[in-house]
Amino acid sequence: MTIVQSATRTTVSANIADFVRDLSIDDVPAPVLARARLHMLDALGIAVASSGMDFGRAVHRAGSRLGAGRDSRVLGFGTALPAPSAALVNGTLIHGLDFDDTHIEAIHHATAPALAAALAVAEQKHADGASTLLAYVIGLEVGCRLAAAGSGGFHDRGFHPTGIMGTFAAVCGTGKLRDLPQQTLVHALGLAGSQAAGILEINNSWLKRMHPGWAAHSAIVAATMAEEGFVGPATVFEGPHGLYASHLGTVPDRGALGLDDLGSRWMTAEIALKPYPCCHFTHAFIDAALELRAELSAQGTALDDVRRIDCPTSIRLMPVVTEPADRKTAPPTIYDALFSVQYAVALALVHGRVDLAGFYDAPLDDPDVLAVASRVTCGPDPESDYPRHFPGEVVLHTVDGRSLRRRVPASRGTPEFPLSEAEVTAKFAANAGRELSAEVVHDIARTFTRIEDLDDIGQLVTMCIAPEKQGVENS
Repeated sequence: MTIVQSATRTTVSANIADFVRDLSIDDVPAPVLARARLHMLDALGIAVASSGMDFGRAVHRAGSRLGAGRDSRVLGFGTALPAPSAALVNGTLIHGLDFDDTHIEAIHHATAPALAAALAVAEQKHADGASTLLAYVIGLEVGCRLAAAGSGGFHDRGFHPTGIMGTFAAVCGTGKLRDLPQQTLVHALGLAGSQAAGILEINNSWLKRMHPGWAAHSAIVAATMAEEGFVGPATVFEGPHGLYASHLGTVPDRGALGLDDLGSRWMTAEIALKPYPCCHFTHAFIDAALELRAELSAQGTALDDVRRIDCPTSIRLMPVVTEPADRKTAPPTIYDALFSVQYAVALALVHGRVDLAGFYDAPLDDPDVLAVASRVTCGPDPESDYPRHFPGEVVLHTVDGRSLRRRVPASRGTPEFPLSEAEVTAKFAANAGRELSAEVVHDIARTFTRIEDLDDIGQLVTMCIAPEKQGVENS
């Protein structure tokens, strides 16, 4: 694809707007589209599963109170809302279980904000499947680039890249579906800069779950304001008081922003899917623990014979997934458990699996799991190459003096070790099957093989609504 050189292409926003305007679905390589379909399917399954959770019901009630509408519907529930409100709820549902995808280097949950906005606007406009898929891919490409330019830096300063950069990603998908002129898109991106938000002061709250939903909501608001002539700053990214200067204290150059390879390097293909419903920083540790569990079994060694478990962790990640140790080894809340290397490793070693049931259906105070978690120590990992990868290492020390070690440089689901189409489909079925019948789950999965043939994306949204929730406004 060749980006048209416009007369106003003097800012980062203008460059991005040109990409959004010029890209057609024919420009996107078939393997990239195939990967995007899988990521979309994955996200819909997570959203449907989230609709049965307490946080899902809460955000649905809140979204319903913000105003009635007929633009777009909420996944799982079917409630019709104004597009910004539907995007708020759906983005929260997609990210709520911490089971959604991540671009590793960018540390950005790429799908949740991009898809939440694209679905809401596409359904509002009765857009077809191909247009929706293209808008979604555009959101992935823009969001990953903008977040990767501050790789690790946002987290270091207490910001959540998904809540911030997801807003711009969602603006671009919205702009594509609404066919916004180049200058209108520039204004929308500028307005989005003052709405993009996400701090990591979570403190056992549900805050992080809503970041992608708020990003998608804010994006649609920004695009609508710009459509009506409200002017936004063109230098929202590179300006002295712009996004990067204010959030990182430095402004990346064009190369770091990845603007020169828009349309040639496809970051969509680099996004990792999650096999486990917890923080991605714990996944390599889980992989290592599962391998060691199999080795223990083969040797006839009981887990009770393991006296200590070492899990060296990147120093920059320790405040997120290993500290404070008392809350990580005996998590009082589900959110503590989701962000605990100690608990995740214990689940893997005790049960041989880490799934939704381990966090949401089974009690968090399982004495067998807590006993193993109490033996886990997490010191610094001098070999870590975070944020390029999220490595994990587990060392089991047995009572008879042996040590069993596994180091995983990159976890399953990453580009180095991708999940197969069958594995992603099985994950979707397990998640969506918590609320939908097996027949409907099968039909949705089959639809994704031909999503570009859908005349109206609303057909897909309809399939993702639990019959007993259809039309329920405040469940």
